[in-house]
Amino acid sequence: MPPTRKIEKSTPLQRGLACLACRKRKLKCDGKRPVCSSCIKMKRDGECEYEDKKQKSRTQKLKEKLAMLEERIRELEGPEDGESGTAAASSGSPGLYDPPVQLHDTAQLLGLPDLDNIDFSTLADVGGSRPVSVAGWPSFSASSSASSSSGSLGPVSRSVTGSPFATGSDNEVDLDQLLSISISGSNMEFSNPFNNGLVNTSFSNLLHWDPKSPLPEENKQILLDIFYAHRHQCWFDGDFSRFDPTKSPHLHVQQMHQQVTEPHPALWNSIYLLACYFARSPFLVELENNFLTRTLHEITVALDNSDRLSDVVQASCLLAVYLFSNSRILEGYCHSFSAARLAVGLGLHQLQHPKSFSSQGASYRSDNSPSTSSNPLPGLITGLGPSGASPIPIPPPKNSFELRNRISAFWQVFMVDRCWSVANGLPVALPDGEHHRGRIKTPWPEPPDEEVMNNDSSFSGVYMPALKAKAATLYERTFRLASASNKTDTYWVEYNKTLHALQRFSSCVPFFVGYEAWRTQAPFLDVELFSVHTLVNVCNIHLHGGVVQSSEIDLSNGSVPLQAANFIMSLIRQLSQGDYEYLDPLVSACWLSVAKLYIRLLNAVAVGTMTSLPAYALEGELDVIVNAMRTLSVFVPLAGEHAKKVEEERGFAGSVI
Repeated sequence: MPPTRKIEKSTPLQRGLACLACRKRKLKCDGKRPVCSSCIKMKRDGECEYEDKKQKSRTQKLKEKLAMLEERIRELEGPEDGESGTAAASSGSPGLYDPPVQLHDTAQLLGLPDLDNIDFSTLADVGGSRPVSVAGWPSFSASSSASSSSGSLGPVSRSVTGSPFATGSDNEVDLDQLLSISISGSNMEFSNPFNNGLVNTSFSNLLHWDPKSPLPEENKQILLDIFYAHRHQCWFDGDFSRFDPTKSPHLHVQQMHQQVTEPHPALWNSIYLLACYFARSPFLVELENNFLTRTLHEITVALDNSDRLSDVVQASCLLAVYLFSNSRILEGYCHSFSAARLAVGLGLHQLQHPKSFSSQGASYRSDNSPSTSSNPLPGLITGLGPSGASPIPIPPPKNSFELRNRISAFWQVFMVDRCWSVANGLPVALPDGEHHRGRIKTPWPEPPDEEVMNNDSSFSGVYMPALKAKAATLYERTFRLASASNKTDTYWVEYNKTLHALQRFSSCVPFFVGYEAWRTQAPFLDVELFSVHTLVNVCNIHLHGGVVQSSEIDLSNGSVPLQAANFIMSLIRQLSQGDYEYLDPLVSACWLSVAKLYIRLLNAVAVGTMTSLPAYALEGELDVIVNAMRTLSVFVPLAGEHAKKVEEERGFAGSVI
């Protein structure tokens, strides 16, 4: 028997340690010095050079961070804002008044088609009456080298404003500084970034509360104010005056609040749970498990007693968002699924507007107070008219205020179910079929002061909760089309319908201006509009990326997914460190879709089927995405898992580079 040969497995070389000659030719390099084995074998000893990057020690990095923080403190303690703004603009650290930086454009290098050839990339003005040409928007001049990671892979789909917080070209975010701020910030006085009248107080006051006793009113107000500043991250878009009447500026809403049923304890405790989670304070983190246990218990009690079940739907949605954000996917899916099925059982998917039943006895006074009828809004439960009945009967809404709350509850569970199911590759729970009992008839969310908005049609299409609900609808539908294996005639019919719907919706989304100078506290941009634009462009990646081969994606016919990805990258570059805390957790899943597109292109470059996109440019974009995910992971642990996934897939794609 011949002797067996021992196969030696070479350890793969770390990224960036190969010699320049092997990297240029995409050959495997063993990293031996002064000349690697590949260069010796190919007789090019003179070309074997290494790019040595001096790594700073951890002590040196910490000293630099300390010096930067001390400089920042001196700026904030300055006598005049103007002086501190000047100092911030001239120093190396980011400041609130730094001038916006321009995005680098490498369109000439990559030779991608002009934006005017893309039909979908048009936006309407705020009124939604006239599309604005992309060519008419201010553009940024090409500058810097294309190898900078702050450069884009081509022209973005819409013009954007540069972030005043970007420093340098590496777009790396100081995670240690963020962590230190989030920990040390617990000793600081909390202030609402949206200036909603949050009481200035220290979180340490909450330590005096015994969880076995009722929550004191002062502590309750603190938690409500925290949640109110972050409720958009949970898609909790109902009128908040039900929980805090001072949050509504309209007198008639405050009066109607007196007639609305008290929220169920399950909903109260879920709000407190999310408030503790969003606060990122050691004083409140200790209370998360307590409120989580209370929420689960109260949901069980409410289901046993059939008590205020629409509140249970919202409580389950909040609980699902909390679990999804903490990377507890199966638990979150369990609660989102049960919330969706309960909403269908209650008939919340077939609510109709009161004006649809004006001929059936629904009457309202001019001040929106309910009539004296025992059932002022007949047929509102199922949308089937006065004789209809939901599988799980619940009392009819007392007035339009309570009706709007139920409409908001449905669209909240709709967005949680659609978006998070897609993000995790799980089936949706809410039906949307042709059967009359499964068809969604609930109207889109509307502003609470509808009688004022109806006088100006320009506001009807730009109400943010409605935009988010429509974006969630397209997000799920485009993902389903992209995942289809059999592309039959029926598929292409639905594909064309979805494509036209996406184009119409894109033209109605308000223009994203980026950094807004009037904001004195984080977030410094419209984070809700940021999420809508991100979802719209991910929809384009789903819809076009699934039918275009990687080798064709840089041609004029297949540039739409790359245009959409580049626009999302331009959005990421406008984020300041303070904005990440207020981002929708779902954007991490959207960034993952962009990263997968770039990895797909990186694979095409590695095998030689694509030559127009340089590998280093794709690597730079992936660096930006990973850094953004890691920054977001300070507030959303799920983003950290996404960053690890990108790094793993990226390692396989770039192993031959």
